Amino acid sequence: METESKYFIPLSEEQTQVNTYAYEFGDEFFESLEDAEIKRGKASVKLTCRKEPSSFVLDFSIEGMVYIPCDRCLDDMEQPISTEGELIVRFGEEHEIENEDTIFLPESERGIDIQWNIYEFIALAIPLRHVHPDGQCNQEMAAKFASIMVGDEEDAIQTEEQEEKPSDPRWDALKKLKNKE
Repeated sequence: METESKYFIPLSEEQTQVNTYAYEFGDEFFESLEDAEIKRGKASVKLTCRKEPSSFVLDFSIEGMVYIPCDRCLDDMEQPISTEGELIVRFGEEHEIENEDTIFLPESERGIDIQWNIYEFIALAIPLRHVHPDGQCNQEMAAKFASIMVGDEEDAIQTEEQEEKPSDPRWDALKKLKNKE
């Protein structure tokens, strides 16, 4: 018999109208998930499960901190997380995800494991661009990044100089033909 996770929420007709759950977790939460890009962090989750006539509404409130690589220097950085989300669970013929916030479970299932849902809410709360505050990046990597950027500027200057040279009229005629397409 499969053991239920501590993130398993029982859903049944006998359930009271509103149930509240609270979770505190750290690195072990992220490490236990396969294919998770976030490997470290800590957070607290407050979950309210409301029984509706034809569904269960799960309201999540998540606060915490995850450690993700900086886009600039690739060192881990702290990223605060504060998010809320809602998940609607309905019973139907088979397991199905109708849209990003509605899940259908087979009638035979007694509840839902919300561990991956919590992870997804956290992952979606991370900004697309994540960099250390100014001056906090790895100095060695920042120096390498700066030298690459200077190299790109030099390449741009050389390209501009090449464009300033007088062009061969034979090539100009071919360029006109190409631009007509």
